[in-house]
Amino acid sequence: MLKKFAQCLGLSSLVLVANYVDLLGGGDNVRLHAPFALRGIAFAQIADILIVAVVIFIILAAFQRTRFYRWLKLLIVIAVPPYLIFRTQPLFPFVMRPGVLILLTAIWTLSVLLLRTKFPPWYRILLRAGDMTGVFTAAFALLSIVQLLWVAHWKPAPQQRTALWTTSPQPQRNHPRLVWIVFDELSYNQAFEHRAHDLELPNFDALRNQSTVFANVQPIGYKTVKIIPSLLTGRAVDDFRYRFDNTFLVHDTGQHGWHKVSGAQTVFHDAQQNGWRTAVVGWYNPYCGIYGDAIDQCYWMNLDSVTGVMAQRDPFWRNVSLPLQQIAREAESPARAAQDACRDDVLHHRNSYIDLQQHAVQLLQTDQADFVFLHMAVPHTPNIWNRSKHQYTDTCGSSYLDNLALADRTLGNLLHTLEASPRWKDTTLIVEGDHGWRIDLWNSSPAWTDEDQAASRGVFDPRPALLVHQPGQTQSKTNSSAWPLIQIHNIVEEVLKGQSVNF
Repeated sequence: MLKKFAQCLGLSSLVLVANYVDLLGGGDNVRLHAPFALRGIAFAQIADILIVAVVIFIILAAFQRTRFYRWLKLLIVIAVPPYLIFRTQPLFPFVMRPGVLILLTAIWTLSVLLLRTKFPPWYRILLRAGDMTGVFTAAFALLSIVQLLWVAHWKPAPQQRTALWTTSPQPQRNHPRLVWIVFDELSYNQAFEHRAHDLELPNFDALRNQSTVFANVQPIGYKTVKIIPSLLTGRAVDDFRYRFDNTFLVHDTGQHGWHKVSGAQTVFHDAQQNGWRTAVVGWYNPYCGIYGDAIDQCYWMNLDSVTGVMAQRDPFWRNVSLPLQQIAREAESPARAAQDACRDDVLHHRNSYIDLQQHAVQLLQTDQADFVFLHMAVPHTPNIWNRSKHQYTDTCGSSYLDNLALADRTLGNLLHTLEASPRWKDTTLIVEGDHGWRIDLWNSSPAWTDEDQAASRGVFDPRPALLVHQPGQTQSKTNSSAWPLIQIHNIVEEVLKGQSVNF
């Protein structure tokens, strides 16, 4: 009986592994993007493993003493391997073509039936092999539960830091100002070079008319988590580690060994050394925990789903029920289940965006910070805007172009606040993407639309957009040279030191 339950536990852990695999091994990549403790999510994952195991065990026990049990075993042998492939597809390093799984299932089914009818001894060997495999998967389940319990004890770094000059009325600040805005996944190609004919970006166009536009920016890398520290430190990062004590270690390109990154190695520290007040509102990265020692006013947030369909701010029982509902929906219609999961991603991403937008505008309205760094969650997928209706969407059917329109709307709100300040004439404004539109990352997801396919033309253009407005600039300039994005770090340093900027 114990062995049978252990095997059920092992099968359950494999059925659900795609939901919690990122939490195994300490879950450093999940923890890096989680502003809140993962205790509720870890316990919900464990609860799901146990619930599915108990359900499987009860079904087996109910049939064990009946004449239908041998047919149930046959059904399990036929169905379990293809089903596990289906459930773990997100973990594969490749995208399985449509119809491949159906073909594999048919071949497997015919092979099992052939063994049972024509070669009974071999069929019994297959059953024993499956029985032994179940024992090994039970060990995997126990190890997974132990690792989830370990992650449950993690304590996140501070998610917010408050400067003294924000807690009481302050006189008007008389100091040069630098505002650096990163729109995540802002593509130069889509925003300026090959803009869709029905896409209007009036605020990007207005800023372009009084800025230097870089038409051939050479990206630093592919992932935001490596690009941001590269921009802030001026050293290209090609790998990272996030320890359980929230220490952020990076490996620089062409260098040996790992080193810790904190605010002391960044432009924030250099700004403070030159008498600038520093402030950050950011998405996805723990700015306040990693760089907080050099940031006066800091806030970061990420309300997106961090593992499977679970979200940090959702109630415990909702996080328990969602994966189970997902399994039931998949049995009815895999396509519908994928759309439902995508819809949840849209809602969570929308919450992240709205929260960050409000904090960014509030920070600029205080007009007390001198060096402001904003990392906004658009036009990054999931797509949360409907540009034809000028409103947020609750479904998974918008495109990158819709999110690009929302990025333009966001820029307009920020520009309105900046230009209303007496400090605008002394403001340097940098607006950029961290990387281009990574179509190869999104074109196999449920969020990908026909409009995405048409706009991308199936070609990944890695160039992020980059515009730099210098104080008092009223004319547009274009830099068409191959310009490494990491050089923006040097531009920032020159501004902070009061030096003239030359491109």
